[in-house]
Amino acid sequence: MLNRNVTNTAMRRWLPSSVSLFTMLLVSACGGGSSSSPTSTNPSPVVNSQSLGGIWDTKYTVTTGLNTGDVITGIAIATENGDFFFGSVNDNNGCAEAGFGQASVSGSSFTGTLDWGLVQFTTIPGVATNCVEPDGSTNGTATITGTVAQRSSLTLTDTDTTSIGTVSPVLTTTWTYNALYSETPSLNTIAGNWTFGSNTVNISSSGAIFEQDPNTGCVVNGQVAIPNASYNAYTFSITYSSCAGSDSVFNGSTATGMLYVDDTVTPNQLIGGWSVTVSGKLYVIVADMPRQ
Repeated sequence: MLNRNVTNTAMRRWLPSSVSLFTMLLVSACGGGSSSSPTSTNPSPVVNSQSLGGIWDTKYTVTTGLNTGDVITGIAIATENGDFFFGSVNDNNGCAEAGFGQASVSGSSFTGTLDWGLVQFTTIPGVATNCVEPDGSTNGTATITGTVAQRSSLTLTDTDTTSIGTVSPVLTTTWTYNALYSETPSLNTIAGNWTFGSNTVNISSSGAIFEQDPNTGCVVNGQVAIPNASYNAYTFSITYSSCAGSDSVFNGSTATGMLYVDDTVTPNQLIGGWSVTVSGKLYVIVADMPRQ
């Protein structure tokens, strides 16, 4: 997705996916001969699927199109139940995209779908927020397929379609597992104050989220959840209220997102993003929020 050309030469490339952990049980039965012979049943072996759950990283150079030579960096968070968030940026022009989706896996193969959008707001330095696709769109959908080696690597192929209907060239990339995913999550770990741009996001020890933007008047309230007690991935929802001016369209809307904690840096950071649909348009936000 990331190597797609967009105004400001924006690009696209899907950031990882996680997928639900499904187990396929194949059973066959064999019948015995005469009425005097016993009947036996020989179960087929259980086929265990790989997990796509993880924090995944990718970095590659675009080899075709107007963005040839540009370097794309991406990250993704995938939970064990198949939900994932991804975000990627063209290191040359700053155009970025992010989105959310769901995937399933059988054996080592996975398939899924996602909704993506070009980033129009971020607190990350160097990320452009004025990029559009060549057809003028800023969001769309994608289908993904690939193979995964659990907690190691994955190969991903995606096909993107913009909201106007333009289909982008198929892109295949490889991803590397980030061991941060194996750290134990807790609400106490993410409790505290985190810097989001010029604002402060407060997360209580019960996971309650609060933020107020003095510039727009927007008040944000929400809740963090831990989808799996063994892995460093957090999901959350937030609701907007009291927004003034042009931002009043967000009042009453609810955004959902995913985060993970990066404790390899000082101060620690929350990294992830969220999306919200307002008046039929998808908005995506990406952020790295240092602890205060």
